[in-house]
Amino acid sequence: MDVSNRAGISKQSSKLVPWGAGKTTPTRNSTALVCIPWAGAGATPFRPWGPVIDDVADVYGVRLAGRESRQTEPLPASLDEVVDELVAELVALDVPRVALFGQCSGALLAYRTAQRLRLSDDGPGLAHLLVASQLPPRVLADDGDESEDDLTRYVPEHLREEPELLEVLLPILAADMKLVSDYVHTPDAPLDVPLTVLHGACDDLLTRSEIDGWRHETTGRSTFHEIAGAGHLFGGASWLELAGAIRTALA
Repeated sequence: MDVSNRAGISKQSSKLVPWGAGKTTPTRNSTALVCIPWAGAGATPFRPWGPVIDDVADVYGVRLAGRESRQTEPLPASLDEVVDELVAELVALDVPRVALFGQCSGALLAYRTAQRLRLSDDGPGLAHLLVASQLPPRVLADDGDESEDDLTRYVPEHLREEPELLEVLLPILAADMKLVSDYVHTPDAPLDVPLTVLHGACDDLLTRSEIDGWRHETTGRSTFHEIAGAGHLFGGASWLELAGAIRTALA
């Protein structure tokens, strides 16, 4: 089923893709959960989340330029470019409130989008910021660059043995990671919304203590949730467990 056409969105320009539980239109809850993927990924991984979450929020996956139906578009060149596009899409979505989820590099995009929404006069209200598998922004800015050899760590395991797929994926992954490595942290006022930080108990790239600094990015309630058995990318059954944890946070 072509969800882009089903929702009345042009397949060639889909940036926010609705993932409902088999409905012909989005459920139109008062809150939209907008999910920003990790480096190299598109909107499709969030499709299974619709049936898990859409009784509390409408689920949208973010499709950045250069992947899926936007693969002919130039890859994003700057973090601000991506954030500007996302804020414009959220304004056009015309919902009262949004919750932003970001994983890995997507967590930084979610954080910067949340900051920008706070300054917007015509955008939706920000209900919640949720992040997974990422250092706090002020630590991330000092963490240094990732070499291309390192980037395969962020490729799902089942794709690492596919040379043709890797050839396509690695340039996208490198461009996305450059957005992160170019990030310069500025000491803006913290957000004032609930923040949920999700972490895989078996994450071999980040420790619980390394993500603790996220609590400084909001004056609202900060919650840390560890998912047993989950790795950095929450593969397998952990992916739906992550969705369940997000549903609980939003409910």
